[in-house]
Amino acid sequence: MNNVKNKRKNNVFFSIILTTYNSEIYISSALKNLINQKFKEFEVILVDDGSSDNTLHIAKLFKNKLNLKIFKLFHFGSPARSRNFGIKKSKGKYLCFFDCDDSFYNDKLRIIYNFIKKNNSDVFYHNVYLKKEKKNFYSKYINKKNSFKDLLLNGNKIVFSSSCVKKKFLIKKNIKFNENKKFVSVEDYDFWLKVAKSKGYFFLINRILGTYNLNVMSISRNRINHYLNTLSLLNSYKKFLVSDIINFKLRKIHILISFIKISIYEKNFQFLFFIFSYLIGFRKK
Repeated sequence: MNNVKNKRKNNVFFSIILTTYNSEIYISSALKNLINQKFKEFEVILVDDGSSDNTLHIAKLFKNKLNLKIFKLFHFGSPARSRNFGIKKSKGKYLCFFDCDDSFYNDKLRIIYNFIKKNNSDVFYHNVYLKKEKKNFYSKYINKKNSFKDLLLNGNKIVFSSSCVKKKFLIKKNIKFNENKKFVSVEDYDFWLKVAKSKGYFFLINRILGTYNLNVMSISRNRINHYLNTLSLLNSYKKFLVSDIINFKLRKIHILISFIKISIYEKNFQFLFFIFSYLIGFRKK
């Protein structure tokens, strides 16, 4: 039995980076989900952002059931730092990112492994099942000719917990998550833009390989910051689209309309008042 455990620890193909913060409700089911993976050559890097609940106590109960490494950091308020730390501590050739309230189908790692062996892409991503909406979500293909421009002008096309990234590519290109607080809630989008700008290849596995839990309530509480941070992200890349400035401006208008529609649906009057004030000049951009 110990020989099997040691073999798994030494043969790490995937590193699953799991970031947590006060996740005691989800952590047990998340780790049980990973135990059931058919492909066993993986490690779990759990990086906690200073939880004050029983997240870590529960996680430690799984140390003998998984190749699990647990790290606790002081509270930062953004998953970017935890993900960067997890990447540093990882041993796998490929990195899978995982959120506690999502889940992997049991054959996900095995299927991705088979695609990796046939395809030399840098990023693999797949379709997901939306838990709350109870429907499938089909990700869009990313333009291979100009993935950077496609992502910047057409939006993020990758559900983060569906992604698998070649670690060697990230190290070679020195790609990290932006820990600036102006990028909170858009750090994953920025991450893919960096990968695309560095000529990374994206490959869509057109299969449902996991579930995604869109926590609408937590996002809507930060709707204003999410909107402003999205603008900050776009403006940071503006210089790369000087020749296509009209489409860049149209992209910002499209984002504004999308946020307004969502806020009307949510009856988020705080955000609507903010936008009204923002547009007529009562608030600084």
